[in-house]
Amino acid sequence: MIDKLVQDINAFVLKNHADTAPFGGGIGDLVKDGYVKQLKKRDKVRDAKTLYFSELGDTCPRRMWFKYHKPNIGEALRSETKIKFIYGDMLEALVLQLARDSGHSVEREQEVVEHVDDNTGWRVRGRIDAVIDGHVVDVKSVTKQSERKFHDGLTEDPFGYYGQLNGYANVLKSKDMGFLTIQKELGHINYFPFGADEQVFEHTVARAIRSVDRDAPVEDLLAPVPQSATSKNKKLCTTCSYCPFKRECFPSLRAFAYSNKVEFLTDVVDLPRVPEIDLNKVESDEA
Repeated sequence: MIDKLVQDINAFVLKNHADTAPFGGGIGDLVKDGYVKQLKKRDKVRDAKTLYFSELGDTCPRRMWFKYHKPNIGEALRSETKIKFIYGDMLEALVLQLARDSGHSVEREQEVVEHVDDNTGWRVRGRIDAVIDGHVVDVKSVTKQSERKFHDGLTEDPFGYYGQLNGYANVLKSKDMGFLTIQKELGHINYFPFGADEQVFEHTVARAIRSVDRDAPVEDLLAPVPQSATSKNKKLCTTCSYCPFKRECFPSLRAFAYSNKVEFLTDVVDLPRVPEIDLNKVESDEA
């Protein structure tokens, strides 16, 4: 049962299996595939009238429109972002292998699933991470801080994680789904169950199609937020700060290099006492 998944993985790791562990059921291929996938050139060409499940939960209809109609005008991915995705794929392969070796059923890894909207002819396509013990599972490598949003039930979900997984579960006609997380710093593994919702799925599909099936993007922008509780400056919200099309929406955007991150400011009342960055040299950290 998936309720014991984390407990069983931890117990498996603590045992001295020596050379008798059933390890090796394809993890090498999974790591290699993830490595190649992230490093190969992406042609950014998609089939007509096709969306991806990773786009269903996107809170910004403008980003969806640009991704579909003008993908090549977005910022390029940063090298460190590609590396982050590579070890994210490696951690996913590790966690799924541990689930399998600890006695749990792991099926349908990277299986392509598709939903066709009969009213419009649009398709939504994607690859599921796995089905574990009958539960549709998405594996996420997280930090201790970012894991908190799963503890909180994804009440804040700027990257649309729920919409993506809910889409997979509905296509597979499963009510049971959840996120299997591994902390990159500490190695902690957790499982967070969620319930699939057919009405939410239908709404997100219809919303995504409306966002892209038009001649121009919607005009409404996601609102900037205060840079801090005491600052008069305003910055991009989390969703916009990761977007490769941020300058299409905010042409006067300015970037400043703080010690731990880059802040994208839309309104500068008090000039920050840190270096300003040439936005032409800033690449994307898209999630």
